[in-house]
Amino acid sequence: LRCSLNVGPGDEEVIRKRLRDIMIPSLSSFRPAPSPPSQGVNLEFDESQQLTDRVRTTVNAVRMKKEIFRRYVNDIQGVTGLGAVAAQEYVRNVIEQRQLVWGDLLMIVMLSRPVQVEKILLRTAREVLAAPIDPLQWVWFRDNLLSSYGWFARSRAFPSTFVYEQLLAIAEEKIAEQAKIADAMSFPELEDVPSSVFFPGGQNECRQDHRMVGNVAGVLPQLLGSAENLQFYDLNVYLNQLLCISHIIDPQFQAHLASVFRRLPGSVDFQEGPPKNLARSRAKAQTDYADCPWPTCAHLLDLVRCSVTFETAEELRAGLMLLMDEAGTADHDNGWSPAQIQQKLTVVRVKNGFSGGRGGYRDIKVNVLFVSDQGFAMIGEVALVLAKLRDYKQATHELYEILREREFFRQVVDALGDDWL
Repeated sequence: LRCSLNVGPGDEEVIRKRLRDIMIPSLSSFRPAPSPPSQGVNLEFDESQQLTDRVRTTVNAVRMKKEIFRRYVNDIQGVTGLGAVAAQEYVRNVIEQRQLVWGDLLMIVMLSRPVQVEKILLRTAREVLAAPIDPLQWVWFRDNLLSSYGWFARSRAFPSTFVYEQLLAIAEEKIAEQAKIADAMSFPELEDVPSSVFFPGGQNECRQDHRMVGNVAGVLPQLLGSAENLQFYDLNVYLNQLLCISHIIDPQFQAHLASVFRRLPGSVDFQEGPPKNLARSRAKAQTDYADCPWPTCAHLLDLVRCSVTFETAEELRAGLMLLMDEAGTADHDNGWSPAQIQQKLTVVRVKNGFSGGRGGYRDIKVNVLFVSDQGFAMIGEVALVLAKLRDYKQATHELYEILREREFFRQVVDALGDDWL
């Protein structure tokens, strides 16, 4: 909390006396008023836009650099325009050799040669995202090109779209190619496993703040007042509360689940999933659960997670039955008894991705309520996976990482408007 006080030359002595009266030792306790933003750069946003912090930061950066980019365009164009051609060739060579790309130079060249640079970006995306994706090529692409402002530009090849939409189309195309392989796989033994919610209140109450879990918000929503305060508390205070609990219980969660699946005959591949990080959790709450009841972060049921991979559908089904027998389920109609909530592990939901003969990647996700030795409780996720489909998921992981940026791209271009590029 802070305030600022603008003092005129003749008021200084009066202010000093008043400060002494209220026992503040000097004017140094007061912060000066912040400097206004640079002229011509609008950093204000309509609250109704509900932009994420990442979108706000990106839009501000783009607006502040826009005029600088345009000024340098004139410099490299020169009288003949050969400077722009030379700069384009330099950028093309750097990208083809997978070297460090200076993002500002890329944008300056794109402003002067938009058609050519768009072709370079999209051609490179196709090369890097072709199966099988090379991990080193992907890291270079993510760090050097995926973070470029160039994706926010309007496409010159497809005028009614943005360049980012062409990137998303490439990712979707590559996913579809991999999906054909996965679609050819059939697992009828798993299609009849029912998807069920074993939680008092059903699907809508399957949340971290359910009365049987106890991770409730520490402030009543009516006390927070504005929508801005509600969102701030949800995404900064309450979410960090959940993440703190997830880090506390995660070692016990992983050890307990691993011990359950060790009882299966043969060998299964148990993989610990690291607790979901703050950025990914916040993004998921703002996109997947934006229209859900407050606090939206209560819908995050995979902050602690693990996966178990099986070679055959029969083994996966046996693993599911073992987990159900070990954990037990809540009585959906009559609620839980006190004894049920005291056990370490209870199944609260089963989601069968194989039902209906679906294609692409699918698994069976089991949400469990886990109670730690210290008494912390949290709903976590256990993914039961087939080895053949795990290979498909690994082949498309980076592609889905790009698709998850769709809403971020859309919000940025909406905020920037047509005056950007």
